[in-house]
Amino acid sequence: MSNKIVSTFKRLSILKNQLAVAILFANLALFTSQAQAQVPSYKIEVIVFENLNLKGWTEEHWPDQIELPSTENSTSIFTRNQKPLWINRRNQSLVGTEAKLNKRGYRVIFHQAWSQLAYANKKAPTVLIENDQKRGANLIGTVRLYKTRFAHVDFDLELERRIPSKILEKFAQNQGISAGEAPTHWRFNIKESRKIKPGELHYIDHPLFGVLVKITPNK
Repeated sequence: MSNKIVSTFKRLSILKNQLAVAILFANLALFTSQAQAQVPSYKIEVIVFENLNLKGWTEEHWPDQIELPSTENSTSIFTRNQKPLWINRRNQSLVGTEAKLNKRGYRVIFHQAWSQLAYANKKAPTVLIENDQKRGANLIGTVRLYKTRFAHVDFDLELERRIPSKILEKFAQNQGISAGEAPTHWRFNIKESRKIKPGELHYIDHPLFGVLVKITPNK
């Protein structure tokens, strides 16, 4: 067999291998695209706010130790289009609601809207949130949106607030300690799971802070 024929066969073999690789990557991209298309995508908007009414501090006995939110492997809302949630920042639709809260004895400490995938099991990844305002208490925690038959949202949040000097003695008495033993700050948490209907504004209550959440399917 001549060298020219051998060379031709080699080129054909290389082209065949390149074509096979190209088809493999094309199928992989198609599979990934189809897999993402089967996972519903939602816009989710979350407002977290402090209740500035002082009576919440002494309405009940507050534990001095709470379970911290597990933020390991959470995806920050400030990422963009990365696996596994493909988060994409969205315009806020509850700006008017935020303004009303700030005028009615509350203080908004977090308000963001984003799009993400909602997987069909409770092992869905979590989104990390932190207070994004320059004032107010320290907030950290996670939001988990998942879809089974219905959409669900899980919140695991911790809020650290300075104890107001006006109620320090009463707060300390309620906690069974002296005012001198009281720390400067106290931590509170919300750990809540809700079935959530798209398009409706849901409220999660707590004497010291609260959450408003709304989801909308992406088309």
